[in-house]
Amino acid sequence: MSPGVKQEGKDSENKTSIPLEDREDNKTRMDIFNQVYEHRVMFRTGWGIGKLSPAILNETGPAWFQNSLFRQITEPGSPLSIPYKPVKDLGVNSQFWDIRYGYKNKFEIQLAEDISLGVYSRDLPASNNFFSPRTDTYWASAFEGNRLLRFEGVSQHLRFSYTHPFSKIFMIGPSINFHRYTERNNISYGSYSTSRAEATVPNKATWSIGGDANAEYSMKGILPGIFAKLKLRDWWELRTRLELLDRKGNFSVLGSQIIQETFSDGSSNLTGVVPAYGGKVRDKGTILNIESSFQYCRFTLDIGMIRQDIKRNYETYLGDTLGGVPRSDYSSRSVYIGFSEMSTSVKHTVTEFYIMPGVSFFYDSDKIY
Repeated sequence: MSPGVKQEGKDSENKTSIPLEDREDNKTRMDIFNQVYEHRVMFRTGWGIGKLSPAILNETGPAWFQNSLFRQITEPGSPLSIPYKPVKDLGVNSQFWDIRYGYKNKFEIQLAEDISLGVYSRDLPASNNFFSPRTDTYWASAFEGNRLLRFEGVSQHLRFSYTHPFSKIFMIGPSINFHRYTERNNISYGSYSTSRAEATVPNKATWSIGGDANAEYSMKGILPGIFAKLKLRDWWELRTRLELLDRKGNFSVLGSQIIQETFSDGSSNLTGVVPAYGGKVRDKGTILNIESSFQYCRFTLDIGMIRQDIKRNYETYLGDTLGGVPRSDYSSRSVYIGFSEMSTSVKHTVTEFYIMPGVSFFYDSDKIY
């Protein structure tokens, strides 16, 4: 091998062995913006896609099964509701915006909003399915119990953070988030049962043919967290934030359900019933945000991921389904007090990948850019 080739390889090896913070393209101090300025105001907006495992469906299978077991005490022989198909993750589309003010890249105030939206047609697996085995008074049946038609989750954040420079390219520090969350679920309830000849009303088919309900949640909390930044190049930065989620508030469920009853003589009638529930709810878990930020002059392009891992608990769950149809014919929801809902915690997870372009304005004692 010629000496020139050997020297070229040696230079390349030396270049790649240079520590990240000593590279020529990574010399800009982290405690200033755009190489000069102490203050920055940034505006960003963006879009994303993701996956949702909704608590409103995850809670239905276990709760309805327990409710149908409890009902055997007061109504022996009423149908059991046994979930037989697992709930699958659903797609969501996301919208984001935020406004950030930073001082020396250490102190930061952020006002942000994230919206996750999913609309689900009948051909998507956004439902709970149940099987009722045969009893002394009912034939076996299978039915769709709860279907999610639309999901909307809105997270609002007011964050304050401080990151301390531990090296030329790495900063880390605490953050605090004053957080509000609203969730709206448009759902429909389904059921199907057929009484046997031994029943009080023999050979009657009861079918929930329509209707919907709105399940709404409103919560707030103060979320402590850790915020870190790593500068890979003067124009490329990695950021990550981990927050401990603890929010609490109220929920309500109100809607309608149309029940069709068909009797042995061929006659039938339609009856409306009203599911009405409410109480106290609490979410606990974590929110993880990992973001890669690319900068050119005043413009940025951020690509990132947000992962919410949540356990939902009901501190109070009260209500009933109001109507003139016997509950054992069509419903496995709670009666008066939701012991089943309050006895367990259910998961609610959201994973979103997003892209957010942004623009910044800088200023110091000399000028604004």
